[in-house]
Amino acid sequence: MKLKHLVPVLVVATLALTATSGRAEGLKFIPVLDSGFKFAPTLAVSAGAMNVRDGRDDIDFVYGLDFNFNCILFQTPENHMRTHVQINHSDNAGAKSTSFELAPRYTLPIGSGFAVNLGPVVALVLADYGTADANLFGYGGVGGLEFRSGIFYSGLDLRYLNTTKSNSVQLENWALLAKAGINF
Repeated sequence: MKLKHLVPVLVVATLALTATSGRAEGLKFIPVLDSGFKFAPTLAVSAGAMNVRDGRDDIDFVYGLDFNFNCILFQTPENHMRTHVQINHSDNAGAKSTSFELAPRYTLPIGSGFAVNLGPVVALVLADYGTADANLFGYGGVGGLEFRSGIFYSGLDLRYLNTTKSNSVQLENWALLAKAGINF
C-alpha cells in the first residue's frame, strides 16, 4: 500500500471501529453544547525518534507537548472520541522543524486503564533547513496505546506525516513518541 493512501484507510478504519462498536446510533454532534459535557483534559510531555525521508538515513530526536481532551465536535455515548493537539520539535545538524498537529482519535478502552487509539492527523510544519525554509501543510495518521490511572497519564504513539513541498523542502516522516503527563 502506498503511504499516500494511509489517511483514507485510517479514516475508514476509525469509522468502522465506531460503527462496529454497536453504538453509532448514539453519536452526538457538538456535544460541548450539552450541559453534561466533560472536557477531561490531559497534558503530557513527549519525546522520541523521528525518521525523515529526505535522503538522510538519520534518526532525529523529537520532543514536544501533547494536549488531549474529549472531542467537542462529535462524540460517542461513552466519550471514545478524543482530540489530540501536539507540538513537536526536532533539531538535527541544522535541520529544524516544528509541527503543530491536530489528531481526532477513536479511543477504545481495553481494560485496567489501558486504551488503544487511531485517527487521522493534519498539521502545519515550520521547516528550516538552513539554506531553505518553508511552512508546509501535513497530513497522515496516528495510532497509539495509552494508560490512565487517576491523575497519571502515559502513552506511546506511532505517527506518519507527509507534507507538501515548498522551496525544495519536504518533511515526510515517521515518529515514535513516548508520553507522560497528568489528567485534569
